[in-house]
Amino acid sequence: MAGPDAATILDLEDRRFQAMTANDLVTLDRLIADDLRFVHSNGTVEDKAEFLRKLRAGERRYVAYRALTREVRQEGGFSFVFGEADAEIERPGGGIRTRMTYTAIYRNAPTPRLFAWHSVKSPTP
Repeated sequence: MAGPDAATILDLEDRRFQAMTANDLVTLDRLIADDLRFVHSNGTVEDKAEFLRKLRAGERRYVAYRALTREVRQEGGFSFVFGEADAEIERPGGGIRTRMTYTAIYRNAPTPRLFAWHSVKSPTP
């Protein structure tokens, strides 16, 4: 059975980035899987509850998130996005501007939702 097309997955990813910068927790809750594993570029690992809690509490605020390059591949019941993005994030300890290389994995059924995210800081050009 074929999964969603690349345009559908990239639309979901764009909506998720928009929800992150708007701190729209209702939309984020719908777009990410309950068993999410989110690995930040600094190595911090969070599940869905902790990821949303930090946003709700203001411990992290995404000011900007802009995808630079993305490629979608599918295997089994998953869609993989390999990309690079610029992010601006505010935390109590100060702001961060970073470019990152990431892999986003969407579980396709019953509806596509972000299952896993892993990012690393990109080398400075």
